[in-house]
Amino acid sequence: MSDTTQTKIVVLQKGSTGPEVTDLQYILQIRKFTLNAPDGIFGPRTEAAVIQFQKSKNLKQDGVVGLQTWAAMQYAWPNNQPGTFLREGDSGNAVRLMQEAMVSKGINPGQPDGKFGPRTKAAVIEFQKNGDGERDSNIVGVVGPLTWGGILGD
Repeated sequence: MSDTTQTKIVVLQKGSTGPEVTDLQYILQIRKFTLNAPDGIFGPRTEAAVIQFQKSKNLKQDGVVGLQTWAAMQYAWPNNQPGTFLREGDSGNAVRLMQEAMVSKGINPGQPDGKFGPRTKAAVIEFQKNGDGERDSNIVGVVGPLTWGGILGD
């Protein structure tokens, strides 16, 4: 089984859209770098907030969220791989870890097999709707840092 999640670091920059951007925007809001409501669109305000965050962490201030910026946010990531998000179709150890952690919390993603299929996605959505990472990825079943924190936390 190939581990498709190990090599997919999500890089975000101006013009990016989607649930990963929403997670980023929530993190920037939690960290008090912006007051704007997350909308999933990486525009000028998000870019300015990223640059402000990068400056505060003594990172390259380019407004691009890559490995170093994700790591500086100090959130939970699968297998200590900052910037990796899990979604339906992914497979590997990170997916298995997520499934096993969900089972330990009483949520049934099916047999932990390392395959992020429809049943695992439905379980993630249930988890997000119940308030455990509910901000994460607009409750679309994508597992990012906020949901990871809920899954792995107490």
